Amino acid sequence: MSVTTLHDIFAVMALIALGGVVLLIVVRLVPSVLAVQVSDRLYRLQLPLAALVACTSALGSLYFSEYANHWTPCRFCWFQRIFMYSLGVILLLAAIRRDRGVRPYAVALATIGLLVAIWHNLLERGVVHESPVCAATVPCANPYYVSFGHINPDTLGPAGFPSITLTVMAFSAFAAILALLLLPEPLEVDDHGEPSAS
Repeated sequence: MSVTTLHDIFAVMALIALGGVVLLIVVRLVPSVLAVQVSDRLYRLQLPLAALVACTSALGSLYFSEYANHWTPCRFCWFQRIFMYSLGVILLLAAIRRDRGVRPYAVALATIGLLVAIWHNLLERGVVHESPVCAATVPCANPYYVSFGHINPDTLGPAGFPSITLTVMAFSAFAAILALLLLPEPLEVDDHGEPSAS
């Protein structure tokens, strides 16, 4: 499988994750019986799904930099990796142990990672400009590959919609992890914090 094909597959997964985030926001904001049922069911899978997103993101970033075309991460990619790799380990262990006590720590990591991803997306789109320190190493504003768009030669950033880059994928992953971890607890839970079988 080519690197561009794999990048496109990850881009589709990022769009699906963003769709899931929108769905979870709607479930949270629109009060209905169906919304409560969906929220309760997703709550049961909260930790495994969040771990799946974090581990897939971490392994994907490793593949692109270590095995695919040896893409060298820029400074902000490294910052995002710090938080995503940590989330992968923490959420995987929490999912195996069914430890919901990890949520505050994982939410903090995902929030900081999301803020870094937002800043990096603004750099790629030319809304803000990178510092000379960042541009001197691996430019943060120049993505290696863009799915469903192209690189604008005038701004050297992605153009077109949706223009999915690795930075957009990181944003999608952090947003999906946050949306999953911030699901409200069901109304009826057992002694272990799991939804009751009623």
